[in-house]
Amino acid sequence: MDEVRAAAEAALPQVEGTIAVRGLREPVEVRRDSWGVPSIFAASLDDLWFAQGFVTASERLFQIDAALRAATGRLSEVFGDLTVPQDRFARLVGFNRLGVQEAERWNERSLSMATRFVGGARAFVASSPAPPVEHALLAFAPELPTDLGSWAAALAFVAWGLSGNWDRELLRVHLAERFGQDVVGALLPPSPSDPPNVLAGGLAGRLLDALPHVGGQGSNAWVIAGSRTASGKPLLANDPHLLVQQPGAWFELELHAPGYDARGVAFPFAPGIVIGATPHHAWGITNVSGDVQDLYEERLNEDRSAAEFDGAWEPVGVHREEIAVRGGDPVVVDVRETRHGPLLEVETVGVSNLEYVPLDRAYALRWTATEGLLEPSALVDGANAESFEEFRESLRGLSCPGQNVVYADVNGTIGYQLTGLYPIRRNGDGTTPVPGWTSEHEWDGFVPFEELPWSKNPDRGYLVTANNRPHDDAYPHLIGHDFHTSHRARRIVEVIEATEKMSVDDAANLQVDTVSAAARELVPRFTAFEPSSEEERWALELLRAWKGDQRADSAAAAVYNAWLSRIAWIVLDAETNRAAHDRYFARREAFVCRALPRLLEGDVPAWIAGGYSSWTELLRVALREALAFLEGDLGVDRAAWRWGAVHRVRFAHPLARMPGLGALFVAAEHELGGDEQTVLQASFDARLGFDVVVAPSWRLVTDLSDLEHPRSVLPTGQSGNPASPQWNDQASLWVSGELRPAPVSRDAGGMTTLRLEPGG
Repeated sequence: MDEVRAAAEAALPQVEGTIAVRGLREPVEVRRDSWGVPSIFAASLDDLWFAQGFVTASERLFQIDAALRAATGRLSEVFGDLTVPQDRFARLVGFNRLGVQEAERWNERSLSMATRFVGGARAFVASSPAPPVEHALLAFAPELPTDLGSWAAALAFVAWGLSGNWDRELLRVHLAERFGQDVVGALLPPSPSDPPNVLAGGLAGRLLDALPHVGGQGSNAWVIAGSRTASGKPLLANDPHLLVQQPGAWFELELHAPGYDARGVAFPFAPGIVIGATPHHAWGITNVSGDVQDLYEERLNEDRSAAEFDGAWEPVGVHREEIAVRGGDPVVVDVRETRHGPLLEVETVGVSNLEYVPLDRAYALRWTATEGLLEPSALVDGANAESFEEFRESLRGLSCPGQNVVYADVNGTIGYQLTGLYPIRRNGDGTTPVPGWTSEHEWDGFVPFEELPWSKNPDRGYLVTANNRPHDDAYPHLIGHDFHTSHRARRIVEVIEATEKMSVDDAANLQVDTVSAAARELVPRFTAFEPSSEEERWALELLRAWKGDQRADSAAAAVYNAWLSRIAWIVLDAETNRAAHDRYFARREAFVCRALPRLLEGDVPAWIAGGYSSWTELLRVALREALAFLEGDLGVDRAAWRWGAVHRVRFAHPLARMPGLGALFVAAEHELGGDEQTVLQASFDARLGFDVVVAPSWRLVTDLSDLEHPRSVLPTGQSGNPASPQWNDQASLWVSGELRPAPVSRDAGGMTTLRLEPGG
């Protein structure tokens, strides 16, 4: 362990003094605060992007290398047979091919930004004192490619994780095969209409404020007008939810040069600020969860060389992909592609630790990412906007993944814009695979940007988005059917409405709120029967007194969630068909928030195995099993039962799995409250238990009265090096719900200054 730590210390970046860097045109100053957050000051945009690449690589080189390998299907060059399934899937979907296509599509400004960023990252590799400890342990040299297609592929990889709904289409097929077509509607019912104040935008200029006012996985964002805040200026809050990982998904920094002045977070592999603020305005994002993917079932000829379309045979394209495997022979993948997209071999099951399950039909994937991803220059245009209208215009450059973007500026304007490309389908609603051998299900373009939902300065004085449906029933276009339910959005609205003048502290507290609207709705239905034993009596009294707050120390939250899991196990007949349970319940939101409340309104359906005569009988059995589970896991002393004891989050580097390295590579481990329906997003892969797999990847609160001092926090720390003080120095703040203030001034104590100079 000492040798490993010494290797990590040898790779710590220089943060003071001067470094001569080949490729830099003029000197650049890099000031880091006590949290390791750099402020980069450059004389030109070219040098700014170059310095961003250099500084980011100095802290996150292994992460960048791994991200590019994952996106281009090259992990097995390092990890051997272990990652061949992941690489094979990446090559099948074609992130590498999409990256090449995207880089060729970029405008000159985007090409320049990316080229200089890559040049800076590679310059750090050339000048680094030692390789990252991961490279030393795994015995391979850092390798950052020069072709921009590989870097753009990383954007495609991110977009994949935020796109839908190919997996939901397959889920509907599997549920129909297992339970019958009628049951699909019961397990995946349509989302109910939401109150107007929960909806983010209207159609073009028709704002939703004219509608009657109703009190009131993924991410949260909200923006509040100055009329409702303590400072009298708008307040913006954002906490994007992503898979738990170490190092974190974001790199926090400030970027200053003529033509660009912004602070916030960036992707470690791309230039510009993705979420943040300028001296004029701030913005935040949440995923739309729109339907941007369709599966087409293809009719192929005998040797799979042609696909039928409107009575004729069209040649199937073939991409030969060779995966190099460390310590083994290369794996060759012949990716076949129809007019609709690549033919998939497998589907993925789960949220984390994905299973790759073979498909028994020829499905081609069509995905809007083939039409565009993120135009890097759009980040510059958005930062330089002088009005909400100009900011909206910059968002045309975000094609995939579609995002809900909230906005606030120093002049008091607040706004919202839905972004992305959404297909106009000739037939069908995108919920199930469609025939690929006929033109009846083709796409006829995309919903015009001008007709995507947006809003500006609503009378209610706030805008909220939490991956819920963003429009009302009158909206004429199909954005999707598989939005997250509105429980988080409704809770945010509830607190905003109850707060006379919201402050930064109020917003920070709301970001870690663990009250579950879903639990408050379900528990009265669960507990509406008389106990038949002392253990039932204890559980029912506990839950009847509970207010739905899923704090980490709550025994009621532990019982509630264990009970839900056992109900799903019984309803889905997991004992005899675990695959159906795992496909459906891994992401449990549909069952908990949409299916189960409706099922409980009627008799126990005949398709539920076990011959239960009533819901009371089924609920009794599930409760008994839930209490037995908790007793086995937490002990017989119920005073020690806590939701956090079974609901933990672990920020661990991939190398933490290596024997003896856990102490160095586990950045933090916490008991956590909340679930997928609370504002504090803490969802889990329900196949695998209750360990948190999705959580806030950054929390930001910005008061537009003081843009120089936003408050934010990362889950662990800024650095990707376990020997760095910034490896996990924010972990205690994150878990306690605190935010980290920005330095009072650039000359505050604890600042370090590094000067990058041309040369080397």
